[in-house]
This record gives sequence, structure tokens and C-alpha cells, in this order.
Amino acid sequence: MSSFLRTIRKIVCRNRFVSHTLSTNLKESTVKIIVGNGHFNSLATLLQFVVIVGAMEPKKRAQKVSMSLESKAQHYLNALKVRWMQLHEIPGMFAYQLQEARQGRRLPGKHGFYGELNAERSLKRRVPQAIESLNPTFKPKQFNFNKVDALEVMMTIDKEKDNSEVQMIINKSPLTKYHTLICPDVKSNLVQRATLSALSFCINFMRSINDAAVRLGYNSPGALASVNHLHFHMVHIPRDLYIDNVELQPLAGDYVYRLKPESPTEAICYVITARDTEREVREKVGNLHRLTEWLCDNQLPHNLFITHNHKSDDLRVFVFVRAKYCVTKDITAFNVGFCEMVGFLPLSDADKLQNMTEQMVIERIQDITGNAYESAYEQVKLIINGNIDAAWFHSLVI
Repeated sequence: MSSFLRTIRKIVCRNRFVSHTLSTNLKESTVKIIVGNGHFNSLATLLQFVVIVGAMEPKKRAQKVSMSLESKAQHYLNALKVRWMQLHEIPGMFAYQLQEARQGRRLPGKHGFYGELNAERSLKRRVPQAIESLNPTFKPKQFNFNKVDALEVMMTIDKEKDNSEVQMIINKSPLTKYHTLICPDVKSNLVQRATLSALSFCINFMRSINDAAVRLGYNSPGALASVNHLHFHMVHIPRDLYIDNVELQPLAGDYVYRLKPESPTEAICYVITARDTEREVREKVGNLHRLTEWLCDNQLPHNLFITHNHKSDDLRVFVFVRAKYCVTKDITAFNVGFCEMVGFLPLSDADKLQNMTEQMVIERIQDITGNAYESAYEQVKLIINGNIDAAWFHSLVI
């Protein structure tokens, strides 16, 4: 029992910074820390109750006032990082403890692919679901984010404009420090198909933070998605990646690009500048969503990667289109999701880490990509040039 009390005392003491962050910086925000359903159904829930009740002033626990996401995103991120580290210290909260210093290797070559050893993820993570199509049905009996322990929900953000909630949930099998699942409208049981509202939240959140190491990713069904419940991944990758240094050439309009033909891989890139007005951002996000809807309707799996341009204040949203549908993970070669597409390779054993070559990575990505981009490039041009049925577009706008 003394060990138990010491654990609680340690967490309460560490949480004083979170209390200060929430009470000082989020007085008028709509962030909530979830305590549970009014009862302690696990040790984790009890610990959460101790952390929050011990740290927050009683008069402010129920306060809930709307403020814009843009004005509070950095404060949310600061509090989220502290909370993630606290939970990572609780035994059994994560499937494994992510080592601060992990074995890694920059693959020889000119493109800068980087491999990192993460053996425990392949051994201890939850078994991925087989998602049958890009327009799947929600199956409540399967694992979904309504079933996570209350303590796994680090934060719930109420959006100002449409009053929908976004939950920030720990990824129990983390790829990086602060690996978080961004789950919009959890109770609506949305399938793993990107919505306009979710894309808007993710892009506005990223535009409003000043940590270039924070990246957001998305895997569609057939592109390594493992849970059929809408979610994006927030990861922390402080090093330069292959995708950070690619050269772009115009594709459509003045903000959609493709990689230059001499690049070893293909991608579509939407650029959102720091100078863009709210209206311009909404137009760009709407056109991005029109593309992802077209990809889903045409059964083309895809990955998204949202990152700051390390050479300017622009935000880049990369879309990777795939010809091959991946239902189950391939144990004979490294799997390709959004991380691998951008040049970050979490590998399951030391031999793969040491033996992986740049050419192997490129050939694997090219095999999955196939010729899917030919039609995708043409569709982007049709969308941006306004040749798509306007009635269909307006039905997607919030």
C-alpha cells in the first residue's frame, strides 16, 4: 500500500504543472479532462481522479466557455505533452515503455530515409482489424475508441464552430514520444474515412502550434489503418525526413503540387500558407476533402501526412495514393503506412534495421503505389479548376 500511495503522490506533484497550464492558459477554453463515468472502475480511473481533483481548484472544474481553437492550440499541446509523460510512467498504462534513446540508422543514400528499432510494437500491439473497403461499416462489437479506459483520454476539446468534440487519446503502442490518437466525434461512431470536419480540425490545429517536430498522419482502410473508427495520429519526429526535403512542382492552381519527376516516390502536396485567410483555408481543405472522397469512392487507399515546412511558415499536407489494398500486415517485409511513405521506418528487429537499404524502401513504396497517381493527378486538376459538379461540392461544405 505504501508503494501505491507513493505513486499517487508522485503523480499529483507532477500534475501541478498541468494544473497551472490549465488554470492559467485555458481559463476560457473548452478543454476538459475526463474523470470517468462517476465511479472508479479501475486503478487507472482512480489515479486520474486523484490527479485531477488534487490539482484543479474546485470552483473551476465545471467551467466550460468557448474560445477558438487557433488561440488555444499551443496551450492544448503543452498540457498534452505533460499529461502523456505522466501516463507513460504508470505501469501497465501502455503496452510497453518507449525508450527515450532508441536505436536508429540513417540509410546510406541521397534521400535520407531513417530506420528506427521498435520491436515491442510488433509483438505487443493490439491485433489490427481487417477493414474490408474504403467505405466500411462501423462494427460496435469490434474494438473502437468508445471502449478505451477513461484515463487513456488525455483531453477532450470542444470545437467552437460546430460544437463537436475531439478526443486526444494515448496510443498504447507508441511509435514516438507523445504519440496520440486524434479522434473526432467519437460517440458518432464514424468509420475510418476522413471527414471535412476532421481535416479542418487537424489542419487548423497544426497551423496554430509552433513545434515543427509535431506531425499528423492518417492511414485509410487498405493503407495500414488498424481500427475502423475515425482517427488521426499525432507523432513527434524532431529529425529531418525524406519528405521534408523533396522538391515540388506545380500541379493545379497556385497551391497544389506534386513531387518533381526525378523524385523516387510520388505524392500530391497541398500548401497552406501562414498568410491564408480563413476563407482560403476552408477552400483548400474543402478541395482536399473532395480528393479523399474521390479516392474512397474509387477504392484507392491513401495516406495523409500534415507537417510544417522546415524552411518557411507554410503547412504542407501530403497525399499518398496506393494501387494495392493492404488488408493484413505483411510479415515478410516492412509495412508501409504514412510513416514509411515520408521516410520514417519503424522496424521490428535489429537485422532489418541493419540490412534495410534505400533501394529496398523505394522499390517497396513504388510497388504499392503502382500507377494510381495518373488518375489522381487528373482528378486534382478537375477539382481545382472547378470542373466538378458544383452541387456535389456544396453538399460537402460545413
